[in-house]
Amino acid sequence: MKIKMKATLEASANAEGSVTMIYKSGEVYDMTNRMNIATMLLNDGSAEKSMVETTKKVVTKMEKKTKGIVKKIFGKKK
Repeated sequence: MKIKMKATLEASANAEGSVTMIYKSGEVYDMTNRMNIATMLLNDGSAEKSMVETTKKVVTKMEKKTKGIVKKIFGKKK
């Protein structure tokens, strides 16, 4: 899960709490390995879920390679 910070905050960086980290306002953090910390930040209101951006590629012209592949498999016509 990715979260986006609403405010700058110093919080735990691992599950044990032995390491702290400064989460900066406006930055997006990947919290897939730290779900319990992400849940705490979301419930506290200092972070929000970040939506995944998708990119789309438009293909306008397709190449025809099937003819060459068929020739390689079956050989040339006689």
